[in-house]
Amino acid sequence: VYHSLQAKFDRRFSNGFSLLANFTWSKLIDDSSSDWGGFWSLDVLGQDFYNRRSERSVSAGDVPLRLTVAPIYELPFGHGKKYFQNGIASQVIGGWRVAGIYTLSNGYPFGITDNSYGYCNAAHLLSDRPNMIGNPLPAGFNQNLQHWFDVPTLDCSGTCPAAGLVDLTGPGDPAKAFGDSPRYFSTVRVPGVNNIDFSLQKDFRIPKGEQTRLTFRADFYNALNHPQFASPNSAPTVGNFGTITSTSVPNRTVQLGLHLYF
Repeated sequence: VYHSLQAKFDRRFSNGFSLLANFTWSKLIDDSSSDWGGFWSLDVLGQDFYNRRSERSVSAGDVPLRLTVAPIYELPFGHGKKYFQNGIASQVIGGWRVAGIYTLSNGYPFGITDNSYGYCNAAHLLSDRPNMIGNPLPAGFNQNLQHWFDVPTLDCSGTCPAAGLVDLTGPGDPAKAFGDSPRYFSTVRVPGVNNIDFSLQKDFRIPKGEQTRLTFRADFYNALNHPQFASPNSAPTVGNFGTITSTSVPNRTVQLGLHLYF
């Protein structure tokens, strides 16, 4: 089930400038987000073969708010432009163009993956989920990379939890093999994206035809070198469950290139 409000602003290229912006406000709900996501996937078979309703939650691809802005601007210098159409100045400062993509969005919902396949309890399920005994993201909770959600609000008695996790009647309690926590949490989400990609380009005219040119470009991915953190560890069988230890976007990457058009 998908519902959304979408808005688009498109300024076609004119006077050396164009701008494309898109905004989406949406919600996506399903009971399986992929037909096969691998053995560690939350969609491998489901927790209860006979109760698909228990698998219904926000989808793995649910991103409630997302904004992208992509401007392109040609500097008004050089051949065919308003200023410095000829001479050395035209060659030096003419033909430059800047472009960028700004992305701002919520994160994807978080889901718990039991890598033990549930074989530590008599139910022998392929997918186990813990039971809820509290709000995993209560008001006033100090959310940080070491504690992305309130881990003690999850009772992991039905699986093989790592040391320090709550297991009120376990571990390996078959009566708690069917946990009541959602497949994906709508309130607990991986960190969102706040990223800028930037490109600086220059065209060099080649007197071999109207369309022949050499383009130099320098592309800066994650231009501000802003850390974009990945999902917290989702396996309750390891000690750093609920801790973020990696990033989803690489550090700033600079790519240089020359392109010949003819």
